[in-house]
Order: sequence, then structure tokens, then C-alpha cells
Amino acid sequence: MKKLVSMKFLAIFLVTFLIGIDATTSSASAHEISKSISNFKVETNNKGIDVSFVSNDLKIDKGHGVSIKRPKYSIKSNFNVSGDRMNFTDTLTSTDTDDFWFFSVDTERSVIFNIQSTNPDYAVELYQIDWETGTAYPTSLGGYSGDEVAYNQLPSGDWALRVYTTGTTYGDSYSIKMNATNPSGAANILSESDSLLYVVLSYPNGDIYSNGTYVATIGGDNTHLNWKREYYFTWDGNYDQRTHEISEVKIKSISGPVSYHSDYASSDNAILIYLDEGTLFMYNESSFRSGPPTQYTNSFVDTIGKTTPRRLDSDDLTNWGDHILVYDLNKQKPIDFYSVLNYYYASGVEPLPSITFLN
Repeated sequence: MKKLVSMKFLAIFLVTFLIGIDATTSSASAHEISKSISNFKVETNNKGIDVSFVSNDLKIDKGHGVSIKRPKYSIKSNFNVSGDRMNFTDTLTSTDTDDFWFFSVDTERSVIFNIQSTNPDYAVELYQIDWETGTAYPTSLGGYSGDEVAYNQLPSGDWALRVYTTGTTYGDSYSIKMNATNPSGAANILSESDSLLYVVLSYPNGDIYSNGTYVATIGGDNTHLNWKREYYFTWDGNYDQRTHEISEVKIKSISGPVSYHSDYASSDNAILIYLDEGTLFMYNESSFRSGPPTQYTNSFVDTIGKTTPRRLDSDDLTNWGDHILVYDLNKQKPIDFYSVLNYYYASGVEPLPSITFLN
């Protein structure tokens, strides 16, 4: 009997302790939160992207084909590339003056590629490959070291990037990078990693793709981006409840992909969706105590003192940091809301997530 009473006392103490923590943290004022508002600013990786897609017909020079053999292994100047991305480093020498990097795509794609080298005479050129005749045909797409080439109508088939020099100096190393994961018809590059292994593109109809995965549509209804986090704890006829909801998403910008890890959600392949004015946000917390006396509380006031449901406004975006929906590209759904409006992060109940841009 004494053991039963002790266990009951322990359960009551634990519940009281948890309620006490909740009451303390929920009393954080907007002024206290504003002291750490810089924690809710996440710089994008969209800096310096000033590349226009070439959309005219790809010219293939059938009169100047180069004889090639399909390599069994990645040796000397011939390299098989697995998939539709590449990021490699090599060197041109007097005995190995040309490198062909082969790849294939099974549907029409948008492609981005470049080489980087200290040798300004190093060049890269796209070739069409005919394995039946063992011939590589040069195309009209190419550039020198530091040039980024973007083409949005690459046909399906076998291709190669040829790296060579237009000068007489060899022995310098180079890096070659290519991404052909996204559908054809792209209009703009929203985000790209230095390696080009991760590229986010937008399309004339507002669609956004990240490495071939559909993310959202700018100006669309985007109901697949609705997000909800609900906490509900009950005991002996009492309960505590807390709910966050995001819907009718309006997109300001997109950045990533990233590795995202928090106590609540984690992903090694996520994208950051920066929410714009007009996005619908709801926050509600309530509690009930059976008493005696009976007590009931219910509030729709968010962490900065505004009543919800409401739409994000200019004050939210100007004075309260970024409001970011974290979208898991593997699961193809939002997994978290990184914002001062998220009670758990604003109050400190949960530590701030870690965000690392993928390269």
C-alpha cells in the first residue's frame, strides 16, 4: 500500500513539474524573444547566380565527329559517369590532351556545366555520343574556365563533356562540374551548390524542381505544403494542448538543399521555403483542470502577441526574422517550421535546429 501511494505521489509531482515548466516558458514576452531575433535569420545560398539558359536549338556538327571507344574502366582520357551529375578533378598533360566525360539522360533535361582551372585556355564542350558508330559529335555548347553554361532543352540520349586546351600549355589541373537532373524548359536558377551536385530551378509556369524532385509552384495552391504540429497530453481527466498550423503557403524565395536537424525533425536532404506575406498561420494553446476548482484556458495569441488565425504580414517579415518551412525532398512533405512564431524555438523549450547547406 505504501509503495502504491509513493508511485501516485511521484506521478502527481512529475505532472506538476512539467506543467510548471510549460507555464514558465509560455510567459516569455515578445521583448525577450526579440533579443534573439537574429537566430531566426538564415542567409540563403543564392548569391551571385547570374546565368541565363540558352533555349535555342542545339547545333550538332556531324561533319567533325571524333572516333571513340566505350571505356570498360575510367582510365586515361575516357570516363564513365554514373547518373546525371558530376564533380571531378583531373589534369591535362602532353600525353593526355583530351578528357571525355560521358553521361546519359533518359528524358529531355535542363543541363548546367562548367570547368574551373588556373589555365585560361582550358575549355569544355558538349558532345553527342553515338556508341553504334563509335563517334562523338561536337555541339554548339561550351565555354572556357569560369564560364557556366546552361541549356534547357538537352535531348535524351548519350552525351559527353570534352575538356581540352586551346593553347599550348598543359599540366594544370581542372575541376569539371555538371548537373542534368531537372526537367527541360527551366527559366531560372534559384539555388546551386559550388559542386553543382545540388541545383534548384524554376520554370515559366511557376514550378520549382530540386534535382529532379518537384517542390512547389509559385502562385499555386501548394496544398501539399500544409504543415501541422500538435501536442496533446492528458491525465486523470486533465489535458494540455498546443497546435501550430501553416496553410495557403505563399513563397517568397527558396534556398538549399540543406542538412537539417532538430529535436523534432531531421533530414539530410531538405529545402528551405521562405514564406511570404499572405501565408496563413494558426497557433492555439489550451488546458483543462478537472479541479476542484475546474479551470479552463484557451488562447489563439502567438509568440509575438498577435491573434491567430492570421496571415503573415510585412511586420512579420521585416521585424521578426525569416519564417521558413522545411521541406524534406525524400519524403516530399514539410517536416518543420523554423520561425520565431514556432513556440518551441521562440521559448527555448527546444534548441534551435542546425542547418548546413549541402555541397
